[in-house]
Amino acid sequence: MKAIALKLFYMLGLTGLVMSMSACSSTAVGMGAMGAVAEAVSAGSYSKESRRRAELHSDMQAYEDAQTPQHGENEASYLNVVEQMQKQGLWFASLAHLDALEVRWKASERSQLLRADALRQTGQKENSAVLYRQLLGGTSAARALHGLGLIAAVDGQFESAVSQMQAAQKMAPTDALLLNDLGFALLHTARGVEAGLPFKQAAQLQPQNTRIQSNLALYLVLFGSPSEVLAWMNQAGMGTEQRMRVLEQARVLGGQSEAANRPIQVLGSAPQTAAEGVRALIFEKQLASTATAL
Repeated sequence: MKAIALKLFYMLGLTGLVMSMSACSSTAVGMGAMGAVAEAVSAGSYSKESRRRAELHSDMQAYEDAQTPQHGENEASYLNVVEQMQKQGLWFASLAHLDALEVRWKASERSQLLRADALRQTGQKENSAVLYRQLLGGTSAARALHGLGLIAAVDGQFESAVSQMQAAQKMAPTDALLLNDLGFALLHTARGVEAGLPFKQAAQLQPQNTRIQSNLALYLVLFGSPSEVLAWMNQAGMGTEQRMRVLEQARVLGGQSEAANRPIQVLGSAPQTAAEGVRALIFEKQLASTATAL
């Protein structure tokens, strides 16, 4: 019995020893694992910080790139960037970059055209007109004539504007923006009814251009019938706000002196002339009928 007890004690002792060793081993392994985890966390934190810094640097670089056009090593790519800036309405900034471009390269016909456009858009009409006139003998003559026409229109010289734009149209017959501006200038003359052709051409050349859509609708309000106006506005997918703007513009244009003397078309009938007072009454009735149809 004593022998069995000693054997059992011995076995328990060994077991305890094994368990103690196992515990120590587990502790060691645990500590090792803890160290590995801490190292991984540390490495992960470093990795996250590195990524954050890299992303920040990337964002800063993107911002700098946006502020300073990456024109590369050739003039054409820089001019493309300047042209894009102008399409976004950054006219003053484009002038600064044209200055920078012409320091590196000499002025070219294209850079001068872009400069003339920017000068016109920033209210420097006289300087703009000088450049446009210098371009009349080159490949940009149509654009230059268009620009001179726009300057004339801003000054209220619509007959001159029409003349300039019609000359430009002969050189660039598929320029939708030119056709649209020609139509708008015609609306301000006694030949307003002639605006239909350039407006319709422009609308088919650039069917998604909302400004052209509105101008054709304006023409139809002035010279078409309510059903024609409604059909066009529906086809163009015009919203209520855009439709109301067109009607208001027609009201303003209908009250101008040039428009008061031109032939008008009442509810789709043949064009007719009218004394100013009668004409105003007829126009208001036509406008009211159009508004009701919409």
